[in-house]
Amino acid sequence: MLKYTPRLTALALALGALAAAPAALSQPLNVIFYGNSFTFGAGSTDSVNGLFEDIAVAAGHDAPFVVSAAVSGQDLEFHVNNNANSIFTTIPPDRDWDYIVMQEHSTKLTRAYDGSPSFPASVEESKTTAVALHNVAETRSAGVVPVLYETWARGPGHAFYTGGTPQFPGGPSEMQAEIRDGYNQLKGALDADAGGDVTLIAPVGDAWEALNYDTLHADDLWHAQNRGTLLAGLVIYGTIYDDPTTSDIDLTDILSSLSLTAQDGAELTAAADAILPEPASLGLLGMAGLTVLRRRSRRSAA
Repeated sequence: MLKYTPRLTALALALGALAAAPAALSQPLNVIFYGNSFTFGAGSTDSVNGLFEDIAVAAGHDAPFVVSAAVSGQDLEFHVNNNANSIFTTIPPDRDWDYIVMQEHSTKLTRAYDGSPSFPASVEESKTTAVALHNVAETRSAGVVPVLYETWARGPGHAFYTGGTPQFPGGPSEMQAEIRDGYNQLKGALDADAGGDVTLIAPVGDAWEALNYDTLHADDLWHAQNRGTLLAGLVIYGTIYDDPTTSDIDLTDILSSLSLTAQDGAELTAAADAILPEPASLGLLGMAGLTVLRRRSRRSAA
């Protein structure tokens, strides 16, 4: 006789929800991006959110409904205070956000923010505003999943690492460690507020580090050029779609649009795959079941 452990029971419930409403699950994902130039792709010829959408389609998914609420130079606090209304005005009333992608200012989670005096207070502020932005999104779409877009360190040779008193004597690896820790702290705050392990981290900066920052930065050693933006899109795609193998996606058209080569594609997908975790299939099924119920509820009330 099959013993029904809590894990099997959860799986059975999730599968039951899937079987009950296959049409609802066939709908494309709805994703809103908050961030700044690291999201809309300054230094590149395409945006991270645009490439995320293109990669999802190339991987065989229905085209997601993607909105960018990114504003140049801004942090999450700005979005909470001035731009949260995009959550309500940019999606049709009969649909719900599945994911909210949040990218903090590229130095706010490090000692480089505003010349250091406001660090680590800036991290505490980021924790508060990330929770606040997610809470706003939940008032529009209950159960929307927060995704933290972890950014990258400045490139080798940047002023942060040079001179008599560099801010990061250890170079990009030291800065990346602070960024990583900062996003982990944001995840902790979001999970604590939600009462569970709900937050995803898209480890873009870790993938950049794994590739040794090889031809990813633009000339300013700050923003991304096309290789870097595509790597960001791949990691965020793999995180949201729970797909740790991007190397089997036909990126021919995407690479061509970015003037990149097949070799670029092979290097970038290998870096993404090395960082992305193995699929959390049970968790994904559970979230899918909740998504079915949420969408069914909204439509019945419409």
